Order: sequence, then structure tokens, then C-alpha cells
Amino acid sequence: TQSWYPDADHDGFGDPNAATTACEAPAGFIPNGTDCDDTSAAAFPGSTEVCDGIDNDCDGTVDNGVTTTWYADTDGDGYGDAASGQVACEQPEGFVTDSADCDDRSASVRPGLDEVCDERDNDCDGTVDEGVTTTFWADIDGDGYGSAAMPQNACSLPTGYATNSTDCDDMQVSSHPGATEVCNDFDDDCDGTIDEPDAADASTWYADTDADGYGNAAVSQPACDQPVGYVADRTDCNDAQALSFPGNAEVCDSIDNDCDGAVDDGVTNRYYADADADGYGAAATYADTCTAPTGYVADSTDCNDARALSNPAATEYCNSFDDDCDGTVDEADAVDASDWYNDYDRDGYGDTATLAHQCTPPAGYIAVPGDCIDRGTGAAISYPGADEICDGLDNDCDGTADDAPVDGTTYYADVDADGFGDATSTVSECALPSGYADNDLDCNDAAAGEPVVADVVLGAAGGAGSLADPLASIQDAIELSNECVLVYPGTYEETLDFGGKSITVTSTGGAAATILDANLTTCSASSPTGCATAVKIASGSNASPTLTGLTITGGTGFTTSSTSSTTCADSSASHSGSTSCTVTTYDVCGGGVYIAGDDPTFVDVIIRDNLLPDFARVSTGRYTQNWMYSYGGGVCVRGGSATFEGATLEGNYADQGGAFYADRSATLSVVEGLVSENDAADGGGINLSGASASFTNSIVACNGATTDGGGLYTETSGSAVFVNTVLFRNTSATGTTRGSQAYVGVSTTIQVMNSIVEAASAVPALYGA
Repeated sequence: TQSWYPDADHDGFGDPNAATTACEAPAGFIPNGTDCDDTSAAAFPGSTEVCDGIDNDCDGTVDNGVTTTWYADTDGDGYGDAASGQVACEQPEGFVTDSADCDDRSASVRPGLDEVCDERDNDCDGTVDEGVTTTFWADIDGDGYGSAAMPQNACSLPTGYATNSTDCDDMQVSSHPGATEVCNDFDDDCDGTIDEPDAADASTWYADTDADGYGNAAVSQPACDQPVGYVADRTDCNDAQALSFPGNAEVCDSIDNDCDGAVDDGVTNRYYADADADGYGAAATYADTCTAPTGYVADSTDCNDARALSNPAATEYCNSFDDDCDGTVDEADAVDASDWYNDYDRDGYGDTATLAHQCTPPAGYIAVPGDCIDRGTGAAISYPGADEICDGLDNDCDGTADDAPVDGTTYYADVDADGFGDATSTVSECALPSGYADNDLDCNDAAAGEPVVADVVLGAAGGAGSLADPLASIQDAIELSNECVLVYPGTYEETLDFGGKSITVTSTGGAAATILDANLTTCSASSPTGCATAVKIASGSNASPTLTGLTITGGTGFTTSSTSSTTCADSSASHSGSTSCTVTTYDVCGGGVYIAGDDPTFVDVIIRDNLLPDFARVSTGRYTQNWMYSYGGGVCVRGGSATFEGATLEGNYADQGGAFYADRSATLSVVEGLVSENDAADGGGINLSGASASFTNSIVACNGATTDGGGLYTETSGSAVFVNTVLFRNTSATGTTRGSQAYVGVSTTIQVMNSIVEAASAVPALYGA
């Protein structure tokens, strides 16, 4: 016997699923059982595959090798959209074989068209309006003349622009070529000169050489402002003589004082011989004349006309002359008569009780009194103004020995006897007084338990948190404290969570010596559980802690996650038959510091080398994926208000915001900060999304973005203000050259005041979306 197979479609190939065994072939049966479809004579092994929805050649695949890929041509311009491909045997309605259309919504956009000025890529060469725009210039003051410093290429004249660039002051509507020059401190006609003499309203001024307020009519010049040495008056009769001008009183001086044309009219005087030329004459010798003869004066009260320093107005000095003509020589009221004091110890200060007032000092006397110890031990180093030193003597003569000595030590009140002093209550003493400490580190000198002390070198896990018995962990100290924590130098390998406490955490040695190293491995979409922030301040209760003088490093970001069903992010063969994946989305924010709903302050901190993962979509199974997003390599602020004073952020990385990321109406304030050498895809230094930020007296430099906004990137709302700040040498690598220093998104604002913005490449420094 043998196997026989029915051949219902009579194509010479039998149905293998209906075999029978017999010695002879039953009617309609054949020995070949390899047909894949015995209901169709067109389907059998070796048959030619045609596009008919049947597996003609029985190779297990329908219509293989005979279909065509068609592309949707929505705008009917003969070019299809490459993103809308469809495989079919026949051309579907509205589809074409060409996939080169770059905008299938408009028939005026397709390969080969001429480019026109319509803000579209008409010829699909990847560039919009190339070679067809016109250059216009900003006309801020609306005077019809544009500023050469503010060009813009456009298809048509934009509002607020002009077709020329000849305005010299585009903030002043009255200044433009052809305007009339007037006296107003502006270059009205744009000829390069302000308020020149030919101004329409210039005045005529007259030389006043003798500065008497009256000018010379023969010497004049036009000018907007009064020139030096010129006046508006032109009636001076002698501009070389200050005593000659209209209205002056005539005196006997051989000058026409009143400019009436007559000299010395109506005046005479009596003059007295002044042999010593001191301005005072001898009464015995005189002459009556209009003008004083040589060697004569109007005064007659000199007591010694042979000595110029002796006259009634002279001051009496100790010089053996009757200087003031009062009949007495070197009297006690001479202006240079002095008080003299005996200086036994020769320290430059005399004994006040030994006063002598006269022109010359007695032997051993000096002019400076006030010595409190003029004889005996320590006399030579004890006098008013001397440095008080720790020697048991009243060196500075203030009545108290050893008070505030220059060689003493500053001590601080320690009321609660916890070993920490109050910075507001000090003394300078030769030795530590009772009730004082040698430091000023107490935040509440009425509470013995504050501050709580952390010392990684000397502390222990079970310590009391006191100076004598510190804790080894900053986190343990935070949990114990209600007001303040003191952190001694060292490297603390831990993470911090303030837990809603409004306390201060202060390093005694500064950021360079006190390091908080979270020491976390770099997390990724493949290992999201390795992500954590170094410092978490996220109670949502508007807590206001302060952290001073620490270096924060080694963080990889606070992580939240959510799971949803969505379209798979790749076309892996493992997804054949389905495009839906179960996606777990991980949101990683704030490598160094994560802030949410609180209002912390950071002073003199260094936040460096906190590295967040790149954006990634990773398959973890046949229909499962992890999607990873990262924000704020150094700091992430989600709600609340964060203040940074004297902070340095460097070497941090996140996909969004290398140093800072702030969103959800958060407020960020940075004063005297340095944001440098941070990197991100958007916002190498700073990334804002719905947040407000201000940077004052700060530097944002050398940060890099692989896409937009090397220094700053903003999205769809919020604002950034830069005051006295430098944005310098930040870079962006986007293909459309948008914002090496700042990228400003739609509905966001940026203010730059008294600041420097400088790019080191051809990429525009500022870009507004």
C-alpha cells in the first residue's frame, strides 16, 4: 500500500492534510501531497507568485516580492510624504511612488520648485527663503531711518524697520540725516557732531577776558552752550581790566571804572609813607593826591615802618618784636606761645600737673600732656594712645589695665556653656574669661543642644552631637537639630534629606575642605534604581533651611517613575505583530540638590561633578521599555524659591540644564555665582520651564549644549533677568544655529542689564523663538 492525496483543484499537487492509504489510487487522488491550498489551482509549489493575496508558490508568504510601496500625496503635487508609506499591489487613491515631498500639506512645496519669499522651503532643499529675502534695519524711534547695528532679513518690511541704515541715534526721533541741528545735546543731522555752532538756535557770546561779567563786542562766537571765557553781554569798555565795566563805582586808580569815558572823575585820597611795604603807613609822613604815590598807602597806623611784619593787623609771635603794635614784646598771648609739660620718662607725653605756658619751654618740658605713668616701671611704654598689652599696666592711660590689649585674644560669650560662642557678644582679653568660648559658632547661645556637631573624623554614629561627642554623619546631625548644624572638615560619603526643617547647616572649614560626596554610580535607563540626589529639600511646606560652605558632588538625581501603555519607541523585530509597549518612564532631577516646594538658601557652596543620565529609551523585554529623562545636573528646583549666594556650579551634566533646571513656577536667585563648564542637550548652564530666575554679579561661561542654549535655555513660559552678569564662551551645536549664549522660547522673557554677552563662534549669542 501507499499514501494518496486528493487533488481537488486539479493542479497536480495533492492536499497533505487529507491523505489516505491504499494499493491503488482512489478516484481524484494522486501520490504528490505538497499542495498548500487545494482549493486554488493557482497555488502549488513552483508556481509564479503574483499580487493576488494568495501564497502562489507555497513558500509560506503571501505576495512576497511583488508588492509596491506607495506614499500619501495629500496636497496632490505628485510628491509623497516619506513618513506615510503603504505597501500594496495596486496604487491606492491619493498615493504616489515618489517620497521626496518635505511638506505634503502644501502643493507650493515640492522638489524642483523655485524658492519664493513665503517662509517655506519651496524647493525642499532644507533651507527656507534662501536667496530671496531683503535686508531691513530696525527703526526703533520711527523716524524712517534704521540702525545699521540691528539688521534683519525678511520677505517684506517688518513693523518697526526701515529700508535704510543711516540713523545715528535710533532712540531719538529727532536725530536722522537731513534733520535740523538744534541745541539739545543730540547729533540731530547725523553729521557726527553734537550742537555745532551752526545750530538753528545757537546764541552769540562775547569774550570776557577780564572775567568781570561784561563782554567785548569786537570778539564774539556762536555756540549752543556758553563757551569758557564768554558772556552774553557786549558792553565792556576795557576787556583787559576787571575793574572797568558799566555801573562800577569810579575810584582813584587811573582807570575809567564806570565806562563813562572819563578816568578818576570826582575822587581824591590822603596817602601815608609805607617804607616797609606792609600796607600800613607812618602817620608823620603823608601826601594828598588822587592816586597813591609809589611807597604810599591809605593807612597811618604802623608802629615800626622799617619792619614789614610789624603792623596793627599782624599776629604776635615769640620773636622779640612787637608784632601787633600793642606796645608789648612776646607777651603770653602770642599765638605761638605754648603749654609745656615735664616729660620725666622721655616717652613724648608730659605730666599734666607740671604745666608751664610761655614762648620757650623750660628744660625737660614738652608740649604734649596726658602721661598717666611718667616715672617708674613701664613709664616709657605707658602714655595716651599706646597699645594696651598684657602686662598688668594701664598702657593707654584710659584708667584700666589690660583692657582690649593688642596682643589679647577675641573671645565670644558662651551663655549655654556648650563650647560655642555668640558672634554678637565679644571681648578681647589676655586669657579666656569664664563664660566665654574661643569661637563664634553658636546659633543660639541660650540652647545648649544647638548647634549639633558632625565630624566625620572624630565623630561616631551614636554620638551626642556635642563638641565633645560629635556625630559622624551630617544627616544624623540634621535629624537631631532644631536650629543649626556645624560640620567639621572632611569627606562625608552620604546623602542629605532636610525633611522639612528650616535649620542652618554650616561648614567650619569652608567648601574646599568640607565635601559631601554622594558617591553614587551613574544611573541609566537600564539601571534606574542607582539614581539619587546628594541633597534633598523637598517637603513641599515652604521650609527655609540654609546650607553654607560645602562641596556637593557625586549625585545622580532624585528619581520618580510612572508606567503606561504607549507606542514602542523602536521598530525591533521583537515587536512584530504589535506596536504597543508597557513603558516605565523615569524622571531624574537634581544630581547635587533636589528642591520641591521649599525655600532654601545656599551660601559659598561648590556643586560639581554631579552626572545625570542621557535621555534614553531602552527595551527591557519583548513588549517592555524604560524611558529615561534627566533635568538639572547640579540643581533641580520644582516649586518654591531657591537662593544661591557665592555658589560655584561646574562639571555637572543632565539632558536638560547642566547646572540649573527650574520649573513649575519656581523662583531661582543667584548672586555672585559662577556657572561654568556644565553640559546638557538644552541649556548647558541653565534650563527654565515655567520658572523665574535672576542672576546678579555672576558669570555664566564655558557651558555647552548639544542642541540649543549654551548658557541659558527657556521653554514656553517664565523669565530670566541678568544684572551685572557675564554670559561668555558658551556654545550650542544645534544645526539651526540657535542661541550659543541664550535660547529664549515662546512666551518667555529675558532681561540683560549692565551685562556682557559674548559668543566665541558664528552661532548667534541670543535667539528668540
